[in-house]
Amino acid sequence: MKNMCTVIACFYAKPEKALELEKILQNFVVQTRQESGCVNYDLHQSDDDPNVFVFYENWRSREDWDVHNQRPFLTSFLEKRTDYLTKEIEVTTYTMLSEYNKGS
Repeated sequence: MKNMCTVIACFYAKPEKALELEKILQNFVVQTRQESGCVNYDLHQSDDDPNVFVFYENWRSREDWDVHNQRPFLTSFLEKRTDYLTKEIEVTTYTMLSEYNKGS
């Protein structure tokens, strides 16, 4: 599947809110992986800074990602994000040029 929408989203947690934020983000994984346009949605934590979380996402299309961004669990979090974050979420989108490797 070529031309998928790839997203990398970085979250910078307030140290006192990192564990709580991790639980919220883990819940995002459970809900998002059920979406029809989601190819993969993986949460990572920095080895250098435990307050930094990164989503690596692949979507069938940009439209699928746009639909995802309107989900109530995301819009609700975005309204209160400053309670958890030291700065704005950094989101970068890419278009996948190679074929997606599902693994062996």
